Amino acid sequence: MLRQILEDCQQGFAEVVLMLSNSVTSVEVFTIFEDLRFSDNDNIVTFLADGGTHLHTYMDQVKEVRFIYTVNRQSLPSYSVWLMGTDRQPVLRVYLRKSDKEETNQPRHDLFMGLRRKYGEIVRLNSY
Repeated sequence: MLRQILEDCQQGFAEVVLMLSNSVTSVEVFTIFEDLRFSDNDNIVTFLADGGTHLHTYMDQVKEVRFIYTVNRQSLPSYSVWLMGTDRQPVLRVYLRKSDKEETNQPRHDLFMGLRRKYGEIVRLNSY
């Protein structure tokens, strides 16, 4: 199920920020959501970014996916997909960046809202 969700997102998210954080540290990777690679057994997804930066996620450790839509302080829409771990904390957050190409923002909004309709706001995985 997680692979299908990621592939559905990949079709139109384009510019994103991948964010990892804990109580001490956070890292943000700006990338194009085009190059996702799955292991043969679909247990690991690798997110690739320019310059060789990449991030591995063990998909069986993701217990929940949240499609989060809010309005930020600048009154702009904010779209994100949070992958949640067993402790109900985000293990990876995918934020859609506002595109410099204004004509691509509405289709991305439509895709995100369509995914929320298809999957719901919260998707529980792996007998969570």
